[in-house]
Amino acid sequence: MDKIALLDGRTVDWPHVHIVINHFPIILAVMGTAALLLASFRGQRASWLYGTISLSLAAVTVIPAYFTGAPAERALARPWYVPGGVVHSHEEAARIAAILVVVAGLVSVVAWRRLVRYPREVRMPGALRTTLLVTALIASGSIGYAWWLGGRIIHDAPILQGPPPPGYGRLDSGATRTVAPAPAAAPAASPAPVRIDSTAPPVTTVSPAPARPQP
Repeated sequence: MDKIALLDGRTVDWPHVHIVINHFPIILAVMGTAALLLASFRGQRASWLYGTISLSLAAVTVIPAYFTGAPAERALARPWYVPGGVVHSHEEAARIAAILVVVAGLVSVVAWRRLVRYPREVRMPGALRTTLLVTALIASGSIGYAWWLGGRIIHDAPILQGPPPPGYGRLDSGATRTVAPAPAAAPAASPAPVRIDSTAPPVTTVSPAPARPQP
């Protein structure tokens, strides 16, 4: 099944679904890691909670993001402008990133549970804190790299780097527009033939009388 039917009768393809979903684990992992780094310097409990919750949610959302990539790859195997090697590289990087994000999410769940269990604790134990930061940094770096490779599938397609094909022009703002060929001029209409009514009486031409000379 290449497309998914919506309730209103419209359809979306798998590349569209994959692009919509994969933003969640990327943003959650990066923002969660940033919050953990801030918490490690300032020791704020709210930052620890924000970071662990974000990474836990990133681990949950990375699973559908990864498994929607396979049907999206099959859909992108047909367009002529998508090179196959870039899609394969993105798939391999996404598999590793998904595993690392899940690992970081599991560590975050353990740290999150400890923060809830000991509400008065400002700083976590050193071993748990170090493990959490290391796994979060590695997961964020790997999913960021997979995201960068995914952007190359379209943005860096070789066919899109060359000159525009014939029939395309450029607007002043840089946007590309299609220049439609001018329509061919219609042939001039031939004059309608004059029909003579044989039933009409003949027209008699009367010449004017010559002028009389004045005495």
